[in-house]
Amino acid sequence: MNAAPGVLAQTREAVKKAAQDLGYQPNAAARALRSRSSRLIGCMFSDLENPLYARLFNALQDRWAEEGFVTLISASSSKVDRERRAIQTFAERGLDAIVIAPGQQNDAELLQLLRDFPAPIFVVDRDLDIQADQLLFDHEDAMQKAVRHLAALGHERILPVFARQATRSGLQRHAAFDRAMQEVGLTPTLRVEPETANSPVFNKIKSQLSGPNRPTAMIVQGTQVLLSTLNALAHEGLNVPLDVSLIAVGDSSMVEDHVPSITALQMNRDILVQEIADRVLARIRGTGDGIVQKVLQYDLVERGSCSALAS
Repeated sequence: MNAAPGVLAQTREAVKKAAQDLGYQPNAAARALRSRSSRLIGCMFSDLENPLYARLFNALQDRWAEEGFVTLISASSSKVDRERRAIQTFAERGLDAIVIAPGQQNDAELLQLLRDFPAPIFVVDRDLDIQADQLLFDHEDAMQKAVRHLAALGHERILPVFARQATRSGLQRHAAFDRAMQEVGLTPTLRVEPETANSPVFNKIKSQLSGPNRPTAMIVQGTQVLLSTLNALAHEGLNVPLDVSLIAVGDSSMVEDHVPSITALQMNRDILVQEIADRVLARIRGTGDGIVQKVLQYDLVERGSCSALAS
């Protein structure tokens, strides 16, 4: 029944037939106790409306299924009580490993639960004070690529549109944008900060566009935020890229399918999935010695949404 080596094929078939006749079903809990493995891996992400996390989960689920694991998902909407409960439940169920990108990275109770977690943890782009493997995103390099690209096209009034959430990405992105502007000799004066990457910003963007010194370029993070931004531009009768150049942080089908298609800071998902999937499997199998921290850079994918500033 467990596909053990050295068993004759006719014996294996006879056992399977007898189990079928008796209506036998394997007991997963008992099997886990014997093998000390639940064959379960958990993912806890702050926001599954973020295409990055949705695609990451689907890809990890497919990869680990090939190795005989089932992948569970918990989406917390950045609510710390949900994140605490998810970690407690994962521990109680005896999961073999977890991958996390919580919305809260400084909550003392959550950090203690993670420090006490009895299985390997892999952290995705969060500054968590725990001993765990990490894959971090290079927001500094990303903002430099975006700002330099727009500045080279003659843009000076560049509007950043991304949330200032209490996570590594939320905190670093704003500071990295300001530094990138200063490096090209520009002063950051414009800013729109949605509450989350899914918050509507239509009125805030419209307000920025209605003034005499409206932005000529934007860097926008979040699918819903990008949709609000595009609607505000259309409402004001502004054309992308003739009136306003646009760069999206993160890629999605909407970004690619928009007319014109939108220039994007894109994460290499194949590398992302491979780094996480392989490291987690190595940890489960006891072959991953030492804490590993890697940094992954964004690529600037140039499409049709950016153009030189009209004279």
